Amino acid sequence: MPTFSSQTTRQSLSTCHRCNRNTLLVFFLAVCGGALQAQTVTIIGPSVVRLGGYAQYGALVGGAAGSAVVWSVNGFAGGTDSFGPISASGMYSPSSTIWAGHSVTIGAATESKPASSASLSVKVLNPLPKFATGSVTQTSPGSSFLLDTRGSGFVSASLLQVSGANVATVFISSTELQSTITLPSGMASVNVGIFTPDAEQKTLVSRILPVQTSPAAIPTLTISPASVAFGNVTVNTATTLPVTLTSTGTAPVIINSGTLSGTGFAMSGAAFPVTLNPNLALTLDVQFDPTATGVASGQLTIHSSSSTNGTVVISLSGTGESVSHRVDLSWDAPSSSADPIVGYNIYRSPGGSSAYQRLDASADTQTTYVDSTVQTGLIYDYYVTSVDSSGAESVPSNQVAATIP
Repeated sequence: MPTFSSQTTRQSLSTCHRCNRNTLLVFFLAVCGGALQAQTVTIIGPSVVRLGGYAQYGALVGGAAGSAVVWSVNGFAGGTDSFGPISASGMYSPSSTIWAGHSVTIGAATESKPASSASLSVKVLNPLPKFATGSVTQTSPGSSFLLDTRGSGFVSASLLQVSGANVATVFISSTELQSTITLPSGMASVNVGIFTPDAEQKTLVSRILPVQTSPAAIPTLTISPASVAFGNVTVNTATTLPVTLTSTGTAPVIINSGTLSGTGFAMSGAAFPVTLNPNLALTLDVQFDPTATGVASGQLTIHSSSSTNGTVVISLSGTGESVSHRVDLSWDAPSSSADPIVGYNIYRSPGGSSAYQRLDASADTQTTYVDSTVQTGLIYDYYVTSVDSSGAESVPSNQVAATIP
């Protein structure tokens, strides 16, 4: 068996001008012991990527750029919904379901044979917070103030600090954080900082905010009712109840958001944020549309700039019940009968069938009967016979039909 040397020999493609013939381009591939050698793959790109952001990766194959590779995330070509997608050009965006601080593995494999591959561990971080504006507003006479910060890159784990001390932080959205703070009388300004864990944030982003004291103008939001109980609701039949938000203070109140949780519950009536001037009201339509039987519960959470209860949680409850139908039958007793009647037998058959079955176990002495064993979507035919003391039945009465929706 011939053995090729490791040196590559090339002959260029040329054209014979006299005979107009092409000379075949011949390549001798570099081999070692008759087997192709795998080439080294190196991934170039950042070792961290932030949630909500992107990271571009490239691959060097045999030390050169431009070779085709297949990109993967945690071993899945092209990535997944759980880990995030990576494009054919190496652009990766982490999924929002990945916890900040965890890592993923970016992989690159050559399309040529034999295949070569490389991997790179990439840490997923929270976005770095940006602090744009903020306010510190007195919410009631005394020392209670509402701290409201605006910016970008906020997450539910973001923290607010006032004068170097952590304060209870309410996550409103990725652009807003709030806190109710206590300040001593006479303070004109405070140093407010924002810190996000698992963001590799080296320093706080901070601003000095003026303290606004305006006890004469206080925003207050009143919500009614405090809880919403729908009671029993037929499955796949929506029921709506109102929740009223009223500005009862002396200054406009800002309703920043209204979020709903719980299976079968929905809400309409407003697009947040909404500003309500004093004495104005907003009605939210809360709907319960159960898809299954059983007890359901949920919550409606309202975030606002109210001086009291800036965050209000309204409990929602309801019970889905199945649809039930019944057929009420009634008839007239014979006006005269030589043979005394002691009762009646009731017969039923599915519509279009002659196979009637008796419904009552013993003769019914009343001239009414309730059939509660019907099924949705069927048609039933009924007739009645009278019975004497010996059990003999009369001929059937006229037939009646009932359609069950």
